[in-house]
Amino acid sequence: MKKDLEKIEKYISNIKKLDASIIRDLLSSFLKNHVKRNRVENYIGDYPTFIEPVYLEDNVKIGNDVLLGPNVYIGKNSEIGDYVEISNAIVFDNVKIGENLKLNHCIVAKNSSLNFKNINLKNCVMMGQATSEENLKRIEF
Repeated sequence: MKKDLEKIEKYISNIKKLDASIIRDLLSSFLKNHVKRNRVENYIGDYPTFIEPVYLEDNVKIGNDVLLGPNVYIGKNSEIGDYVEISNAIVFDNVKIGENLKLNHCIVAKNSSLNFKNINLKNCVMMGQATSEENLKRIEF
């Protein structure tokens, strides 16, 4: 798992040279090969809903009324805000996701902060520090 995460992280680090078909293949392959079973016992939060499989690393904080799954990987020390829905996605380590966001078939790069509300994103890679959709670094695939 770690080797494949490093491969994805290295590939998405150069957002200007990303090939959409490679991103789709990396995301699909990782979710298929590594997110086969649930690992949801180490989160902090109140009663999120999980649709299997969901894999949470250590110290993940989950807000109220969050829906995760199917096929979701959340990296360590990440924080998911209230009313968030994430499916078919990879969220790397140390990520903060704001409130009322919906992410489907997305990758969120390590140390990113999506600190805004009310957005629906599909088929994209996101990275960096953003306080609005307008200043969000992303590439769609």
